[in-house]
Amino acid sequence: MNTLAFCKQPESVIQSRNPITDMLTQKLNNPLPMNELVQVEKLQLLFTQSFPAVFISMANAILITVLLWKIQDQYILVAWLSIILSLGLTRLILFLRYRRQPADNKNILFWEKPYFITLVLSSIAWGIGAMFIMPSDSLMYQIVVFTFLIGMAGGAISIYSTHCAMTLFTVFIMLLPVTLWFLLQDNLVFTGLAIGSSFFLVSAVRATRSISSTLHQNLLMKHEMNKSREAAEQLARIDDLTGLDNRRAFYEQGKRIVSHAKRSNEPLSLIMMDIDHFKKINDKFGHAMGDLALRRTGEILQQRLRESDIAARVGGEEFAVLLPGTTVEQGRELAEELRQILAGIAVEMGDNHLQFTASFGVAADNTDIDTLARHADEALYNAKAAGRNRVACYNCNDGDRQTA
Repeated sequence: MNTLAFCKQPESVIQSRNPITDMLTQKLNNPLPMNELVQVEKLQLLFTQSFPAVFISMANAILITVLLWKIQDQYILVAWLSIILSLGLTRLILFLRYRRQPADNKNILFWEKPYFITLVLSSIAWGIGAMFIMPSDSLMYQIVVFTFLIGMAGGAISIYSTHCAMTLFTVFIMLLPVTLWFLLQDNLVFTGLAIGSSFFLVSAVRATRSISSTLHQNLLMKHEMNKSREAAEQLARIDDLTGLDNRRAFYEQGKRIVSHAKRSNEPLSLIMMDIDHFKKINDKFGHAMGDLALRRTGEILQQRLRESDIAARVGGEEFAVLLPGTTVEQGRELAEELRQILAGIAVEMGDNHLQFTASFGVAADNTDIDTLARHADEALYNAKAAGRNRVACYNCNDGDRQTA
């Protein structure tokens, strides 16, 4: 639904994210753009705030009908009241259907159009209908009907202000017909009412735009802060160099995975790996080449592992791979495959050409993550002590096994 030109939010508000926030939020899987998230929340607020307004509209229509019953054509009153009540029931059904739908942000905006249509129809019933039910020969009751319209329009500003366009459509549809009718009457009182109504409409535009803009900015700021916080929390768990989990994230997830494996009696294995002679690599080729080797190792782990596996850089050149549903023998086979892949690649930077190897330790234990890591570390130590570029296994079925 297009928004009125004077309801558009300032560009400085819509484009308020800074480069740092953009960098953080790009790390998250955002199903909706920021402005659509704000629009979703505004629509949710509309449904929440305006539910009582449906009953108020029907109650006011009944009250006006009672007040005018003896001085206006009763068929006209009944017809008008029937339209108001029918539209009210239609809106109630819309509200109930909306509430029964699953809370899915992608589908919530679907409800904006039917909400707007039913609101406009209800406003037309009030704005145009008032012209038919207003007694032509009673100034007092004409002012009574006009007072109800002013009250309904004022209530619309407070209830629908989350959506600027809807608010102004509602207010203008309710008041513009009677205001124009007042202007056409050759009567000073009606002229005064028309001028007062015009002032009210101008004030409604200013107030609605101000309220809507402030709310939009507040919601936008809230979502930006939430996404920045979520992104910062996620980045605090990721190793910047390799893109893998860091030590903190690994042990947090490891505790949950070990606990689950223990409860379900499922196998669980852990691979600890270390790039061989990493200090010598840095000393000979420089830290940039060492970083390149770390990144390449991280890429290989991400390409080779399953989604359920947890890979992390837990130290300078040390990596850990937690393998749910994997026996120690299967873990050893994977470690050997990784060892061969790493031994067969090379990284290059300028004229420098580097081939490197890694040592692996494999263990299986669902007692706790610390015990599992300690056993895998012991196996890794054995692999290094045996000459590096090897896979050592802690407590395999046929004793400690090493492959190279």
